[in-house]
Amino acid sequence: MVKVILYNWREGLEKVSLTKLQRDMLGKSLRESKTNVDFLLSGKNVIIEVETIDLANEFLKEANKIGVDCELLIN
Repeated sequence: MVKVILYNWREGLEKVSLTKLQRDMLGKSLRESKTNVDFLLSGKNVIIEVETIDLANEFLKEANKIGVDCELLIN
């Protein structure tokens, strides 16, 4: 498992798109996806476990496009 950290959002963040991205790409539930977005909007870091490094990198790229500052979390 690889961990991704969402640590900031930029003006114009597409909240619905971020929820949908988590559901479609990572298989997260609607509740978990929405909670993650709400936490991010309230200034909290969100850590998401992703199956593979390739999937994590693709998620990072797409999340960045919709207004999220994020990176791989290296232990």
